[in-house]
Amino acid sequence: MWAVLILAAAGVFAEVSPDPGGTAGIVRGRVDIEAPPAVVWNVILDCGRARRMAPNVQSCKVLDRAADGSWDVREMVVAPPLVPKVRSVFRSFYEPMKRITFRCTAGDVKLCEGEWRLVPLPGGGTRVHYSNRASSPFPAIPAGLTREAMKSDMIRALKALRKECLASAKT
Repeated sequence: MWAVLILAAAGVFAEVSPDPGGTAGIVRGRVDIEAPPAVVWNVILDCGRARRMAPNVQSCKVLDRAADGSWDVREMVVAPPLVPKVRSVFRSFYEPMKRITFRCTAGDVKLCEGEWRLVPLPGGGTRVHYSNRASSPFPAIPAGLTREAMKSDMIRALKALRKECLASAKT
């Protein structure tokens, strides 16, 4: 049975459920942003903004990139409270202004795969959909606590994404 946790805060929606295989959590989120897809796209891809957008991010680096911009490999280091730092390396594939798919390739998180989807809204805004199936690098932490942390992080990240996009659209 799927125990779904849903939270709506200031137009940001997130749900986290157990993975049917039992090894991961499935995170889904959505936010509407009053900025065009091109602005949202550029903000999501900007590693320099990662510390402002994702909770506890210490660093984000692009390690490799396709000459045509169709994919890249990034390393992200996160320092959650009360646990050791987590290093993730993931490859992302790009469908410009529409979709980013990603999969972990190395690091402490053994399973992560997901996507960002950008949907243009009437009036020039963008609906952002996020999904990720991810395992915890801390198997000793109860799954319910991990899912609650994932949900909270998702809400904060989507709110921060909206804030960064609105600031970027004004410049």
